[in-house]
Amino acid sequence: MAQIPNLDNAPLNLTSIRDQSQKDLLNILKNVRGKKCLVLDPNLSGSLALLIQTSVLKEHGVELRHLLAEPVPTDCTKVLYLVRSHHNLVKLICSHIQYDISKGVQREYHVYSVPRRTVVCEKIFVKEKVHHLLKIGDFPLYMIPLDEDVLSFELDFAFRECHVDGDTSSLWHIAKAIHKLEFSFGVIPNVRAKGKASAKVADILNRMQGKELVNLSDMGAPEIDTLILLDREVDMITPMCSQLTYEGLLDEFLHVNNGAVEFDASIMGAQQEGKKMKVPLNSSDKLFKEIRDLNFEVVCQVLRQKATSMKQDYTEMTTTS
Repeated sequence: MAQIPNLDNAPLNLTSIRDQSQKDLLNILKNVRGKKCLVLDPNLSGSLALLIQTSVLKEHGVELRHLLAEPVPTDCTKVLYLVRSHHNLVKLICSHIQYDISKGVQREYHVYSVPRRTVVCEKIFVKEKVHHLLKIGDFPLYMIPLDEDVLSFELDFAFRECHVDGDTSSLWHIAKAIHKLEFSFGVIPNVRAKGKASAKVADILNRMQGKELVNLSDMGAPEIDTLILLDREVDMITPMCSQLTYEGLLDEFLHVNNGAVEFDASIMGAQQEGKKMKVPLNSSDKLFKEIRDLNFEVVCQVLRQKATSMKQDYTEMTTTS
């Protein structure tokens, strides 16, 4: 199965959303001419794998590295950081630059924030006295198609940030992502919100629509009729319950992340001990598409029927030949 899902059967043209994100990323890479080292926030690796193949990045002179506490192991004179706007990640970047300065290494540094930079992060660069060495920009990745019927905002810690840290910036990001959807598929006429945070998202979205009233009014009939926003706090019990579908059980035991599961390669018959293998889970695989939402009690029966049918077809082919 391909990790980049096939979106041809999507009810909306989700391919256009992915294509635009690819274009935005490639434009960033083209702006940094020649060979460059792309240092990724580790939590963005899976998201990027759903947008673009590693081979395409290498064609644009990219050497991939993960952002760690240790200095970046590269000979490239141009280093491009692609990170979320978190202060701890920005401090790591500052420490890398300060290390290079202490060693007399001269490099060209570029920092692109996902989905946009924050004032706090910019102030950290100034405080650490490295801002004059940086070129700063944004990579507006607000949502990613995980499958033909699933879009993800990739806001893993939004609930904690809102309710524990008091940081509601994720609500603005959600509203912005929906607003970008409207530019592609028309203004959504019916918006329903359940919960305080959802109501806040709806209010932000309404204000965004007001600012863009002239442009949005030129669009044709909307392709999305209704948007329903639900707070997690509306139902706190469901996440505590065991999932009973095939895909749900895979998530319970193997943890589905960015539309894929990772496990020891030995399970798939590989001889390399300790090596991890990533297996994508999306509707590009017809069998998985058929059984992903079935109750686990039914899955075994369906697979048994499939195996019997395949065995019969093979027997008939062998007899005929």
